[in-house]
Amino acid sequence: MERKESKNFKQLPARNQIVKELTSQVKEDLKNYFQDRDYGVIAVTREDALRAFVVKTTNLCEIARLRHKLSPMATAVLGRALTGAILLTSLLKHGTDQRVLLRIEGDGPIGLVVAEANAKGEVRGFVQNPDVPLFVKEENGRKKFDIAKAVGKGTLTVVKDLGFGTPYESSVPIVSGEIAQDIAYYLLKSEQIPSAVAIGVLVGENGKVEAAGGFLAQPLPDASEDAVSKLEENVKSLPPVSSLIKEGKRPEDIAELIFKGFTTELLALKELSFRCRCSKEVAERGLVAMPVEELHRLKEEGGVSIKCNFCGEEYFFTPEEIEKVIKEKESGDN
Repeated sequence: MERKESKNFKQLPARNQIVKELTSQVKEDLKNYFQDRDYGVIAVTREDALRAFVVKTTNLCEIARLRHKLSPMATAVLGRALTGAILLTSLLKHGTDQRVLLRIEGDGPIGLVVAEANAKGEVRGFVQNPDVPLFVKEENGRKKFDIAKAVGKGTLTVVKDLGFGTPYESSVPIVSGEIAQDIAYYLLKSEQIPSAVAIGVLVGENGKVEAAGGFLAQPLPDASEDAVSKLEENVKSLPPVSSLIKEGKRPEDIAELIFKGFTTELLALKELSFRCRCSKEVAERGLVAMPVEELHRLKEEGGVSIKCNFCGEEYFFTPEEIEKVIKEKESGDN
């Protein structure tokens, strides 16, 4: 589908800072500019000190499903982790190469869950067990994925790489296993930021991601008690975020619902995508780290494929390429 460019957003990079009241015309411009692509909006209220980061992640979650050949249960878990990592980029400097890694280490059947996102909106991730079976629970008369059962008990760790040397790492216990609540707990305990976090991934009967997204809403230091109470009331009254996206609500629409009773203003836009930094050159480093004896064995076996955990891409090295690595290692040892 050809993208229709809005005159108001044609020259606007996704990471640019803007301050624009969310009028019906601005909403139409956003719809024309982003169409069906994944993106997020950072919004604030004019009357008080409230902030929200709202994202649509349907496409990138589906790409992750296809790349990793995920079961419906694994799709729901990884989709939540990917969306959560993107929401945590609110801790980074907007539009930079700073990165945040979300690592969930539970004792549930899905095993290790990892998602990494940068401040430009690029995200990647994986789960240890992509074939985890389906777990379902009933809540308010509706059946839904039992994410907590798949994840289990353990720790949630957030690693922030701000580009200043050693990354900052902080861990908290998994308090719910639902990922959104665990991220909110992390923000409160490790960052001292009270936040409302919601994440949803709707998986269809055929396993395809039909809708995915989330939001992080929080009062800023100068927020009034009345504004905080209204924000809490609005968030509690919202339907599941995946349901909102499924019915056609866009990030800016959800921001308006979060800020009902306030004037919503856009502070920034961010296009989102599943993107990995792997390459054959990066994969070759894995060969270089192997003992020479192991390299000779792989050469005799006709070559080897090295798979990237984060995106599932495979890089094949021929016997000739392995021989080149062997020679470089042997010459470097002399």
